[in-house]
Amino acid sequence: MTDQVELTDEAEPLEPLPAVPEEDQAPRIVPSPLRTLQRRWLADRPRAVDAIGLAVLALVAAFLWGRAAGMAFWLDEGISVGVAAHPLHSIPHLLLQDGSPPLYYLLLHLWISVTGSSDTAVHLLSLLFGVATVPAALWAGWSLFDRRTGWICALVVAVNPFVAYYATETRMYSMAILLAVLATATFLHVYVFGRRRYLPWFALSLAALLYTHNWGLLLGLGAGVALLALLVLSRDRRRLVVDGVIGFGGVAVLYAPWAPSLAYQMGQHLQPWGRKADLVWVRDDLAVMLGGNEVFVALGLGVGVGIAAMVQSRGWTRQALGVLALGVITVVTLALGWRGSVWAYRYLAVVAAPVMLLVGVGLARAGRTGVAALAVAAFLAGPVAVRGPAYQKSNVEAVASEVSARLRPGDLVVLPDFQMVPLAAHYLPSGLRYSTTSGLVPDRNIVDWRHVIDRLVNDDPATTLPPLLDTLPPGAHVLFMCPPPGEETDGTGLAQAQGIEKRGSAATAVTGDQGLLAKTVPLPQDVAMHPLISVRCQQASDLLTKRPGLEVQEVLQPPDGVRYTSVDAWMFIKR
Repeated sequence: MTDQVELTDEAEPLEPLPAVPEEDQAPRIVPSPLRTLQRRWLADRPRAVDAIGLAVLALVAAFLWGRAAGMAFWLDEGISVGVAAHPLHSIPHLLLQDGSPPLYYLLLHLWISVTGSSDTAVHLLSLLFGVATVPAALWAGWSLFDRRTGWICALVVAVNPFVAYYATETRMYSMAILLAVLATATFLHVYVFGRRRYLPWFALSLAALLYTHNWGLLLGLGAGVALLALLVLSRDRRRLVVDGVIGFGGVAVLYAPWAPSLAYQMGQHLQPWGRKADLVWVRDDLAVMLGGNEVFVALGLGVGVGIAAMVQSRGWTRQALGVLALGVITVVTLALGWRGSVWAYRYLAVVAAPVMLLVGVGLARAGRTGVAALAVAAFLAGPVAVRGPAYQKSNVEAVASEVSARLRPGDLVVLPDFQMVPLAAHYLPSGLRYSTTSGLVPDRNIVDWRHVIDRLVNDDPATTLPPLLDTLPPGAHVLFMCPPPGEETDGTGLAQAQGIEKRGSAATAVTGDQGLLAKTVPLPQDVAMHPLISVRCQQASDLLTKRPGLEVQEVLQPPDGVRYTSVDAWMFIKR
């Protein structure tokens, strides 16, 4: 048995071996560039795998979601494109009639100026925001918690049907989801984990969200309440107060230029379609946002298990405080939206970010239970999120394609549903005149929502339409479009109700001089926007069909499966 010698720092250094002559040395092998890259890749394998995985996930999402990019616009998308068609400098002022902040429309204007205004090109802007939300969620979960949480957050976003749908909607909601993810994550970085370098990014991202959608104010208030909760639980309250003044003060300074416009909008009753929600409505919308009731239950169980495990095993760590802050932001934002004057499912774009981050954290801490819950969500919600356009949003584009060849500059388009004017103008030829039951529309690319209920109540088609019809020369056309009156006609609208024989996508009048409406419908007792529009549609159609010298040339009806903006259309010619 030999003795073992322990080498220490005090051991005598060994003498170097004598040098070998250069001519006797073995030839030096220089590795190939490919082998060098391979070694570097192996050394950075985790990063390389993550980069490849993220690229694949984003590309798959872009491909699957993008299949609906060519779908024709519906009413709200027509409004978006109409606003963006105006000069850049005039958009903020025009939005005083609309009720929205200006940032999305400014970006859409720039986007259209580069790509054009085709359905596919315009939809791609929202698709970019939607796909960008996947790496944003990965970064948020990873940088705040850990790698596992980041990937689960990214997967939760990738299989979410809400994100998928608005990734192909020409509205601001996809952009709002992305900005809400960034604002929520940077808030946690600054006020939970004490990383002050994120202060300017928090102020910028939250201010950008406020300039994108008004519900950003609710998320900002939720973040403020979360900061108060952190002040109660934190030992470093002075730092939180200072950072709170800097961060939220910066948001206030950035948003101050738009505050007078918001104050004006709030006094104009710009959301006449809105209704207050009850708690059942809120619950149901949340369930649909996550993928349906089954997904809602599965994710709820997974998140509950994960958060319980986190609190029991570690107590109030910074990560636990981060979960608390996410919960407070979510609850306060939803509560303010619920108690506010207007609730809409699409407005959940703002609150979707803290919800999905909270789900990602909870599932990551739930172990196998979290993986199982995520698998259930992917199986049940994924097909909903990625399926192609199984329906049409609107048949306005189809109507325009059938009648455009016969329309000439100066012809009249009558739209009692005033909010459809920008959509019709987007697809119909230029040079036409547009009228609602209030009279000629001064700007076909903007909807004036100010006190619209008062205007609808005071409208009288018998007063406004005849003078316009009198200005038409013989041979001129009148295109009349209105939503079908309701489900009582199985979606085929006024034409079938009054004896119009349907032939494919078009129909021919067989009623002679008989009006399309047999009676005048009284004003509804609860004066609301859509019933009023229905009444004005019926009054206007009765006037046009009984007008001497106007002859029905063609009646077009919506096909089965039109989901949002379906219209009955009549083409008249003046004899």
